Amino acid sequence: MAFVAWHTVANFFYLVRPARGARGARDFLVDLTAFASVAPADTEALRYAASLDLPDLEDAMQVAAARACGAQYIATRNVKDFRTSPVPARTPAELLEELG
Repeated sequence: MAFVAWHTVANFFYLVRPARGARGARDFLVDLTAFASVAPADTEALRYAASLDLPDLEDAMQVAAARACGAQYIATRNVKDFRTSPVPARTPAELLEELG
């Protein structure tokens, strides 16, 4: 199963909106939930993210989201910023290769 972090959904919205408009971007996000669930987020997840030794809070929030949904890996093009992450990061290409 695939998950997306709660705060990433807002980023998707702002990236998609110029091409599809606000309503189209919202529809896109709902369509996304057909194959990816939104990882749960709460106050404890934010506290956990803030406690991590990662330089970027948004990256730490990705780790907290991955932890909340029991993810084995974080898919990112920016693997180097997740070197100290308790949830290992892999590039999308690495994960696709691993999945076969």
